[in-house]
Amino acid sequence: MTETLDKHVVTETVAATAKMICAEQPDVPEPNSVADLDSFSMVQIILELENIYHVRLLESLEEFDGAEFSELADVIVESAARNQNQG
Repeated sequence: MTETLDKHVVTETVAATAKMICAEQPDVPEPNSVADLDSFSMVQIILELENIYHVRLLESLEEFDGAEFSELADVIVESAARNQNQG
């Protein structure tokens, strides 16, 4: 990945991924933000986003306390930029 990620696009992808994964689970309502996710759903979403963006997120989210999809998008954009700068 050589281009810088667009935060708006990443935010939309985070939200769409969260909604898709939650829709696959019985009795899990559609999330409007990261704050609406249970820990199981959050891990599934993070793993899917790692595959989409080719970044490692799970370890870097240990202290993440954001509540919005855009805050999670910030972490993805920053992680992708770090990866790009490293080689």
